[in-house]
Amino acid sequence: MPVYVSSAALDWALTHIEAFGDTDIFPVPFEYAAIRDQWVTVRDFLGRQDLFTWSIRPYRRCLSPKHNFGFRVSTQLDPLDTLIFTALVYEIGSDLEAARVPADKGIVHSYRFRPTAAGLMYDPDFSLESFRERCRKHASEKAFSHVVLADIADFYPRIYSHPLENALKTTVTKLDHAKALGKILNQWNFSVSYGIPVGPAASRLLAERAIVDVDAALLSEKFVYCRFVDDFRIFCKDERTAYESLAFLANVLFENHGLTLQQHKTRIMKREDFEKAIQRSEKEHEGKTLTQQFDELLKEIGVTSPNPYEPIDVTSLTEDQKKKVDALNLVGILKEQATSTTEIDQLITKFVLRRLGQIDDPTAVTLVLDNIVTLYPVFKDVLGYLVAVKKISAEERHKVGATLLDLIDSSTIGHLEYHRCWILNAFTRNREWNNDDRFAALYQRYSDQFTRRELIAALGRAHQEHWFKTIKRNYDQFGPWEKRAFIAAASSLPGDEGHYWYKSVFPRLDELEQAVCKWAEKNPW
Repeated sequence: MPVYVSSAALDWALTHIEAFGDTDIFPVPFEYAAIRDQWVTVRDFLGRQDLFTWSIRPYRRCLSPKHNFGFRVSTQLDPLDTLIFTALVYEIGSDLEAARVPADKGIVHSYRFRPTAAGLMYDPDFSLESFRERCRKHASEKAFSHVVLADIADFYPRIYSHPLENALKTTVTKLDHAKALGKILNQWNFSVSYGIPVGPAASRLLAERAIVDVDAALLSEKFVYCRFVDDFRIFCKDERTAYESLAFLANVLFENHGLTLQQHKTRIMKREDFEKAIQRSEKEHEGKTLTQQFDELLKEIGVTSPNPYEPIDVTSLTEDQKKKVDALNLVGILKEQATSTTEIDQLITKFVLRRLGQIDDPTAVTLVLDNIVTLYPVFKDVLGYLVAVKKISAEERHKVGATLLDLIDSSTIGHLEYHRCWILNAFTRNREWNNDDRFAALYQRYSDQFTRRELIAALGRAHQEHWFKTIKRNYDQFGPWEKRAFIAAASSLPGDEGHYWYKSVFPRLDELEQAVCKWAEKNPW
C-alpha cells in the first residue's frame, strides 16, 4: 500500500526550513528560494510520491569543526529529501514524543517535540541550560554522595538502524510512515546498519527515540539522573552505587545499541567536588567581568539556546531587552572571548556576533579578522557578522573580501571544505566584496563539490560571462549540487542568451532543477 506525505506537513516543513535552515551547520541552499517561488508545483510533485518507492537524491557530506580540535562528519541532504524527511518526522513526531520520559519529570532535557505554526520544532523551555540547572539542584542535595558523568561516543553516527526502525514501528500509529522512513534512512546509509544524518533538525527526534529504552532501563533501576542528548549525569547515594550505575549504563548502551562511552569524558566524582566544579566554572566567569555581566543579563531576560552549537535567537528580543543588551560593551565581550587563552564560550560569542551584525556595528570587523583562528569554532557566525555589516566603505569591504579569500590558501582555516564553503558563500550574494578576478583560478585549484558549487555561484554573481559561455554546453557533466548552481548562475548571461539556453535544456532537467530554472529566469543574477 503506497504512503504519501500530506500537503500540510510539507507546508510546515518548508516554513521550518525557511525559519531555521535545513541544517544548523551549512549555508542554506538558494534552492529553497526557488522552491518557495514554485511551491505549488513542487509540493504537488512531492505529495504524489509513494515514499515506499522514493529514491533518495544525492546529498553531500564533509568534516565540520565541533570545537577547536574536534570534528564531526556533517550531512546536507538534497532539498527535496530534506522536505520529505522533515515532513515525515513532523507527521509522526507527537507519537515519538509520547514514547519518551515525560518532559515534566525534568529528566530528559533535549529536543522535546512541540512544533509551532512558525516552524519551531522543539520546546525552548527544555535546553542545555535547563539540564545544567537540574544538575545544580541535584548537586545541592545531601542525599547524594557521588555523581556519574558519562558521554556517549559518536552518538548519531553510531545509532543502529534496526533497533531504531523497530522502535518507530512500535511507537507510531502511522505504521507505513515508519516503514517508509526506515527505507529512506537505509538508503542514506547505503544499507550499512548504523547512523542517521548529522545536521537536519528532524534527526534529533529520531536519536532521542532510539535510546528511550536506555532511559527506561535507568528508571527501572531507580537511578536518579538527567540527560541532555548523549550526556548523562547520575546522582548516587554512595560510591558503590555510582560504579554499579555506570556499569549498568555502559552495558545497556552496548547490548541494546552497540554504543560505548567516551573514556576521557566519563568519570565518577564526589558530590562535593562536582558542586565545587560547578561553582569554579561560575567563578571563572567572574574573572571575565564583561562576559559574566552579559551571561547574567541573558539569564535575567530569559534568553537561552536549546543546543550548545546553535546561536541564541536574537530576533525574538523585545525592544527593552535589546536596550539592555546593547548597553553592555559587546565589542569588549567579543574581545574577551577572541583573545582568551581558554576555549571560547560559543553561545555568548555567537550571540554577540549576531547582535553586532543586527545593529550594523562595524567596530569588530578588524578584531574578528585578526583573531580568526581563535574564533574557528564559530566561523559561520563570523561570516554572518561580516555579511550583515553595511556601515563600512566599499574600499574597506573589498579589503575584507581579499582577506577572506586569502584565508583559503594561507591559513589553517582554509584546509576544510566547510570553511571554504562559508567563505565563498559570502561572494554568492552580491558583488560588494569585489575580487571577482580570483574566482576562476580558485575553481581550477579546488575540486571538491562544496568549494566548486560556491565558486560557480560567485562567478555568476560576478557576471563572468566568458566562463559560462565556455562551459554551458557541458553543464550536464557537473554533479547535481554544482549543476543547480550553474543553472542559477547562468541567469547572468547577457541579453536573451540565458533565456534561450534555459529553453534548450529545460526538458532534460528534473523537478528541482526546473524550479531553479524558472526562479533564476525571473530573478536573474
